[in-house]
Amino acid sequence: MRNALSLPQLWESTKYVSWPKSHSNPMVRVPRPSGRPETKSIPRLANEYDTFERCLAYRDQRGREIWGERRWKELLRVEARSVARHRERPAGPITGVYHYERPTGTTLWVAAWYELMPDGSRKKRSAQFSYGTSRTRYATSEEAMQAAIKRRQEEEARWYCVVGKRDQRRVNQ
Repeated sequence: MRNALSLPQLWESTKYVSWPKSHSNPMVRVPRPSGRPETKSIPRLANEYDTFERCLAYRDQRGREIWGERRWKELLRVEARSVARHRERPAGPITGVYHYERPTGTTLWVAAWYELMPDGSRKKRSAQFSYGTSRTRYATSEEAMQAAIKRRQEEEARWYCVVGKRDQRRVNQ
């Protein structure tokens, strides 16, 4: 167990670095493309600020090794979760694509993603691909689903730090 921190605001406001009360040493959790972070306990140094600096140095070194300089800076800037968690049983064929039925009865496939805004926040966006009527662009559910998957993959490549399906995810350079 650690004693009371003299600089709690540093530990609380820094991404991927923490020092829980139940731990004698601070922890650094660097996200990986798989969605599971790489966790390392950093040995305590003579004073708290030196320990904090050591944690930051390790975090930034591993972050650049895993993600590359540009992506790592982007991950640090974003306040929300940086790497998506993929569900065991997703609602659709891939993450971010799902089937939807409107209250009016029309059916469609939706491709959803988050765009990074200039102020660093994220905004949810989506595109809808309806099918099955004379007024729709796609005749079958399969065509609409393929169009939704294609759009999701385009937006994923544009906005996300990780691309690919569940077990084959990789860093988006």
